[in-house]
Formats: sequence, structure tokens, C-alpha cells
Amino acid sequence: MADSLETTLTEPVAPARHAIVFSGETRNMAMGIAMLGGGIAAFIAGLTHTFFAEALAYTFIAWGVFFLYGDLLLATRRLIVTDESLEVRIPFRFWSRSKRWAWQNIYRLDVVIDRRSTHAKDTVLHIYHQFPGEVAIDREDSNFDPELAALIIERARLKPDGDAAKVDLDALPLGKSMTLTWKR
Repeated sequence: MADSLETTLTEPVAPARHAIVFSGETRNMAMGIAMLGGGIAAFIAGLTHTFFAEALAYTFIAWGVFFLYGDLLLATRRLIVTDESLEVRIPFRFWSRSKRWAWQNIYRLDVVIDRRSTHAKDTVLHIYHQFPGEVAIDREDSNFDPELAALIIERARLKPDGDAAKVDLDALPLGKSMTLTWKR
């Protein structure tokens, strides 16, 4: 007869982490594709007989790759809002792929409305963060999302400054230049 061994779990189980994920920006990669394609086409068509033409073709290829990489970084960026922090994840970035900012260290949020902004999606969010005792200020820019802005304002306990006190995030005053600020 086999003896049975009963094990019990004595370690506390971590509570479920409720996270709200905001996706990256949709990007038009036409500029990067056009520059990369133009540089490659110059070599294929045999238009690189002189040094200047060859250097220009290599420059087009390099800039095309840079534009595509930048678009890829912005398209894959995720802003994750949890109860403890705001996390910024950019999986294709070679340095600091993930940043976690505690709510008490986020001290300012700007909603920048340009005069040419006729849709809320053209508006930009600037999120400012500073680690305690540090001089450096981190800033993350994102396309405007009223739900994201409201969550950051609520969880970081930011207060409206100036014109921001009378603005509804779901109905921004578009068509005129202004910066709406919430501060600690």
C-alpha cells in the first residue's frame, strides 16, 4: 500500500493584478517604406555609378530603416494602468524596454491641443514623472485618450491648473491652441 503525502501551500498567493492596457499609436509607414524602397531601387536600377549617387542611396536606405523602426516603436508601445503604477512597455526598444512609474511620482499631465487639431485623436498627452531625489524628469508622450487621461488624473491625484478646471475630457475645445495642465 502506498503512503500518500499531503502538501500544503504556506506561501501567500499574490492578489490578481487588474490592469487596463492602452495600445500604441497607429502609424503610417509610407515614408519609411518609400525611402527604403527608393534607396534599394537606386542600386537595382544601376543609378549608383558616382560616389554621390551611391552615398545618397545608402542615406535613403538608412533613413528608411530609421523611420520604420521609429514607427514600429510607437505602434508596439503599451501603457498599462494598474492600481500601483503606470507601466510603459516598448518591446522593440533596445534600452529600458519597460518603465514603471509609481502614482505618487507622476506630478504633471498636459493635454496639448494644437490650433489645427480638429479631432480629439490629434491631441497629445504629456505625462511627467520624477523619481524622488532625482533631478531628471521623464516625459512620455501619447495620443490623447480620455479614459487614459482620466485614470492618470485620478490615480496620481492631480489637480487642474488654470483652464483645465472647466474642461470635460470627453469634449475638448478643439480648433484653438491651448495646453491643459493637471499638477500635484
